[in-house]
Amino acid sequence: MSTPDNRELLPRAYQTEIFERALKGNVVAALATGSGKTLIAALLLRWTACQPSQAGKKIFFLVPKVPLVEQQKSFIAGQTAGLRIGGYIGAMGVDLWDRPKWLKELQEHDVFVMTPAILLRLLTHAYISLKQISLLVVDEAHHVRGNSPEAQIFHHHYHHTDKAHRPKIFGMTASPVWSPKNPHKHIADLERLMDSRIISVQENVSELNQYSPLADVAIIKYASTWQAPPLDSLWAEINDYDILKDFIELEETYISLESRYQHALDHLGVLAADRYLYTYLESRISAVGLSAQSQAVLGDISKLRNQIQLVRSFLDKHKPRFDIHVAKYDKIVSAKVWELAHLLGKYKSDRLQGIVFVERRDEVKVLAWLLPRLQDSEWISCASIVGHGGASEVASIGMSVKAQEAAVREFREGKYQILFASSVAEEGLDFQYLSLVVMFDVVKNVVSFAQSRGRARKAGSAYYAMLPSNSPEMEAKFRAIVVAEMSNTSLLAMKRPDKMDVDEEDDEDGILSETERRARYVTSKGAILTYSTAVVLLAELCALLPTDEYTDSLQPKYTGGFQSMVSLPPALPIPRNALEYIGPSCKKKAEAKRAVAFKAVVALHRFGCFDEYLHPVREPPVGIGEDADGRKVPDTIVDKIIEVDSLTPYDNPWREGAQLWVHPIEIQGRTAAGLLVANQLFVDTLLDGREMGPVRLHRGVQLSFDSEQERIERLQLVADFNGRAIDLSITSRPFDIKNRAVYIVPLDCNSSGLVDWNAVTRLANPATASILWTPQTHIDIEGPILARHRRRHRAMLFNRVRTDLTCLSPPEPIQGHWPEKGYTSYFHFYEEFYSPDKHGKSPLGIMEDDTMLEFIELPKARTVVQRAYVPIREIDRQHTVIVPHRAIILFPLSLYVYHAYTILPALVRHIMGQFRTREALEDLHLPPLDQGLLVEAYTLPLVCAGYDYQRLETLGDSCLKLATTVHVFIRYPHKHEGQLSPMRRNSISNIYLRGRALQRSLYLFMSGERVLDGRFWTPPSATVTYDPRGRPLTKQKLPRKCLQDCMEATLGVAWLTGGMEMVLQAGTELNLCFGGTVPWPERYTRQHRDAPQEVPQALHSLMEKLDYRFDDLWLLTEALTHPSCPAKETSSYNRLEFVGDALVDLFVIKYLFPRFPDAPPGKLTWTRSAAVNNATLAAVAVKELSLDKYVLHAAPSLEQATSKARRELEAMPYSEIVARYWSLQPPKVLGDLLESVIGAVFVDSGFRLEAVWAVLDRVMSPMVAELHPDLPLDPTSEMMQYLAKRGCTRVRFKKAEVTDSDVREYVVRVLVHETELVAPVPAFTRPLAQAFSCDALQKACEAGLIDLATLCTCKEDRLNTTEEKEVRKYLGRADDDPVDIPTALERIAADSDDDGAIQSLLALGNLDEISGSPGNEEEEEDSE
Repeated sequence: MSTPDNRELLPRAYQTEIFERALKGNVVAALATGSGKTLIAALLLRWTACQPSQAGKKIFFLVPKVPLVEQQKSFIAGQTAGLRIGGYIGAMGVDLWDRPKWLKELQEHDVFVMTPAILLRLLTHAYISLKQISLLVVDEAHHVRGNSPEAQIFHHHYHHTDKAHRPKIFGMTASPVWSPKNPHKHIADLERLMDSRIISVQENVSELNQYSPLADVAIIKYASTWQAPPLDSLWAEINDYDILKDFIELEETYISLESRYQHALDHLGVLAADRYLYTYLESRISAVGLSAQSQAVLGDISKLRNQIQLVRSFLDKHKPRFDIHVAKYDKIVSAKVWELAHLLGKYKSDRLQGIVFVERRDEVKVLAWLLPRLQDSEWISCASIVGHGGASEVASIGMSVKAQEAAVREFREGKYQILFASSVAEEGLDFQYLSLVVMFDVVKNVVSFAQSRGRARKAGSAYYAMLPSNSPEMEAKFRAIVVAEMSNTSLLAMKRPDKMDVDEEDDEDGILSETERRARYVTSKGAILTYSTAVVLLAELCALLPTDEYTDSLQPKYTGGFQSMVSLPPALPIPRNALEYIGPSCKKKAEAKRAVAFKAVVALHRFGCFDEYLHPVREPPVGIGEDADGRKVPDTIVDKIIEVDSLTPYDNPWREGAQLWVHPIEIQGRTAAGLLVANQLFVDTLLDGREMGPVRLHRGVQLSFDSEQERIERLQLVADFNGRAIDLSITSRPFDIKNRAVYIVPLDCNSSGLVDWNAVTRLANPATASILWTPQTHIDIEGPILARHRRRHRAMLFNRVRTDLTCLSPPEPIQGHWPEKGYTSYFHFYEEFYSPDKHGKSPLGIMEDDTMLEFIELPKARTVVQRAYVPIREIDRQHTVIVPHRAIILFPLSLYVYHAYTILPALVRHIMGQFRTREALEDLHLPPLDQGLLVEAYTLPLVCAGYDYQRLETLGDSCLKLATTVHVFIRYPHKHEGQLSPMRRNSISNIYLRGRALQRSLYLFMSGERVLDGRFWTPPSATVTYDPRGRPLTKQKLPRKCLQDCMEATLGVAWLTGGMEMVLQAGTELNLCFGGTVPWPERYTRQHRDAPQEVPQALHSLMEKLDYRFDDLWLLTEALTHPSCPAKETSSYNRLEFVGDALVDLFVIKYLFPRFPDAPPGKLTWTRSAAVNNATLAAVAVKELSLDKYVLHAAPSLEQATSKARRELEAMPYSEIVARYWSLQPPKVLGDLLESVIGAVFVDSGFRLEAVWAVLDRVMSPMVAELHPDLPLDPTSEMMQYLAKRGCTRVRFKKAEVTDSDVREYVVRVLVHETELVAPVPAFTRPLAQAFSCDALQKACEAGLIDLATLCTCKEDRLNTTEEKEVRKYLGRADDDPVDIPTALERIAADSDDDGAIQSLLALGNLDEISGSPGNEEEEEDSE
């Protein structure tokens, strides 16, 4: 019972009577349909939820049909308050939900409305137990019988729960009795199984009859005839051409179609039968398009098109017949349908509402179409409602939940008068005040009669059963059902004993045997296996075995009768003697099948094919659950940018009592300056920085002071000295110079390591820090004189006096920037350009007789990726400027000290990196990795160091994949690829790696101090904290992505340092799933299977091509076995392909890494993808090994596909294949075969990589020789880069299908700012369609046919983004000053002569914002 507006209802007296009895114990309320049983359940639910003793427990409401879930959920919500109600159906994908997902649902809801099969699944997998349920409501409780999900819940779970912890039971049914035979037994069985008492209204019967009247019952008889399809029918004509069997493909499907057509012909007539056939063939034409891709590969597309065209011609010929109106009693419509039309005519009224129940789903729809086309029935408006559909291919397509809800809603609103319905409308769905119900087909049982009759609730309503006139047996059976239903009411109203005496020998098919009821297998986690759930679990396991388009879904095969045998697919990777099981003898064939499935699942669970929750595949979402070793994945919920404490070698020199150390800096053999810090640095490791050149840092000398006050005074002098020197040499932007941890000091050249305090004082003292130039000026410093322009913060080196020029001379052309260009004289330039009106500063006082001086401009430490110093011998090659002497200020700063400042940013970072690397090796207990490479591995791109972790991360990614793959492969010998892949993925995902990085505190050692430009650099801050060991810590902000990247980069360093053995050691210390540090050949041993004494010639020739001889020939046979092969000697190649995939991946990156040392990481990755893809590997398989001729399979279409691929690939050189691989679509089998053979070599050789590399060198050398970083991108990547360079990032792809073609093709629409700029290009696959459309868009843009500038608003949208702010900071632009992002990025790249600057910008925020990548955060997290 429900209300359209879900208003709260008041219970009637008879409902209150049932409710009060339900409070006292478990009951099943037997009340007529429409009498308000659901309201009683809502009252009980509300009462239960308020009981303190039931706090924390859940309430489950089970309904038999999917449409009832939403109906009952809405009704309960309208009758209760404060309860969180969830509705669940199979269409939501609940069968694929894992344990964490269900636990989350259980935590977030109080009431669960669902079908019984879903609850059974929850109980089977131990997601919940009945102890956690306070109330279990079972709608349509008569289904609790036999092997139904409802019955299994009670058989295998309820009755195995302690009575004290069982939930309260409330059942609802219109009739507890199915057949007139022995109703006492039906009632007793249901009461025993549900542990409940079946009750009916006893005290308020009159009120019940008043509000729930019963319809009058009558019989309508019709003349039943059988006829053959007329010669002019669609069936006869199309069948004469003998095309149906070929077009339908399966003999069983054809026979079923013929049977359904004949049934429609007999019961509805030839017009309706042809209409059904017409509809089916139309849907079939659309369905065959699903195989268009494989057909195209087979070259058989023309045959398919011819079949479709021929079928289409017959459909077009008969289509006009379906637009006619049928004259009265025309024989193209059956007598049965005419009787129905006549009956409905008697009730002709605008207010008529009735339901016609039809047994077959396809005939429901045809009748709804046919009836309004009959003469005198045009007034009838019809709708139809059916279930979701079954397994039969020829049955009409079922209705979605939304379509069902729409049909019910519109019928309730009076839009339709007659609703044709299958049995889906018998149970639960609420239809108010119907005056007519017609059973078009035979009533099968008492329950069906009671439910369908209960639909007619209006006073004076009628119920008609249509029966053939020539079948008295059917009439007698129907009358017996009517009598039984009436007697059931009396039986339930009588006072009955607690236990009824029934004939136990009168067993029915719906009753389980005692053996089946007792058969239970409970795992360590509480999951429960029963006979019935075993069949489903076994089918799920086999269905999840990896297959391809050439292999049907693999399923267990059952043979035998009362003793059944099950044969599992040979592709299952278990011992060959465990593929078949024989069950016990049983009284029923169905029970025998369930028994043998039970035996098989128990054995497979012990093999590890099912986990402890009886999951056939353990595949939690990435980052959730456990890794391959069963360890909890660490929590990694952090922001995109994280603030961390990282180790620093620089202590706080300003803290009280801090010791000061000076480390002399040697530049080009001269030591003129030192690094002043608060601790002794470990300088022995600071000699290999590649950007440092001939720079050496010597061990420190401790400074001594007479008092703390003197130390602070001296330190303040040093700070002032550094403030002015940094202003001149690095950046003129203000910062707090007195809160720094690192300073440069000039050294006394006569005393090694002692500070030249006189030089410090001269520059620190404002009175002596700057001197106006005169010809008599003398500065007491060593080396050339430094100066700067009074209006420019740029150091210059005095070169000479230009006696040949005066201030009135025309400006002399110079290289580079020439500000005086266009002015008549130097005097004119200074008078105009530096006038007070322009700059608001006092005039320079330039006179016409000023002496002209020539200076050489010195470079600042502009970016740390430029050369960190300029050798003195190269200074004369720098830019010269000519300046009047009154515009010059001289500085008492040695050129040699100045050079120390120009390398300061690089030196500080280099010391930091080396220090953190040394600490990482110690803290993480890493093996002796190359420290120079490890510095690179822990340096982020945003540092702009000229090196970073990205290349090493690319290498480490492949090492991680292989090490984890081998461990998983060996640890789980009976799991197939479909099970191994998710286990590996969860152990190498970004989320997992980030968790391990946080667990090992990897951020302590990472260098991410951002320096885009020397103008924004400042020395390290003196604000530090200390770790438990007393080491200084400094704050820094890092992109969270760098955590997982540095983990992989560490493995890359390990590989370059000591190969896979070093990778295993490093990965184990980082808590990765590598299985330990013992090398694989020592860790794993194989037991070789008995092989033939003589090697088969086929295998011998293949081994010659490989130049490798197998010790275990069965391994090679397994590597060649396709899943379709029925032979049981080996499993399929999928497990070996799983290993081979990782081996090939590492081989290619191992080859590329040293060959292209300067290739950026992005190009390195792209080059690898050009080699490690199905098309390229298929080409190697065919060209080098002819594997297509060795594959063992039983799929004829596969032979045709591989033959066609061979012809295509052999005609193409490798250079073309690696450049255009994205456009090639060979069968995936070929690439898999190559990887599986490589995996077989690896396993057979005792897991020795040397053997694999030797084979791959031989096989893949011709292909990898064609690889280079400048390979063209695929059209999608090309287009994304093209748009990104122009600042556009709002691009998305919309998938669609070509609907005006008989053979299904795909199109992908490219939307730029939600605008489709070019017409999509169809293709047989979506990736190809996307590539073609992207190519068309880019070409249109390049040809000027599309003006992006008028469409794109990305620049405006990015004004306030982090990236925009960083670019503005780099350029020194104001917030409201327009900035061209792509141009700015190009400038940064040009300034830095390296990709690091751009990479650092992108690392600051969302990479997709600037690059135009179509990726998203979820993809970044889930990628391997």
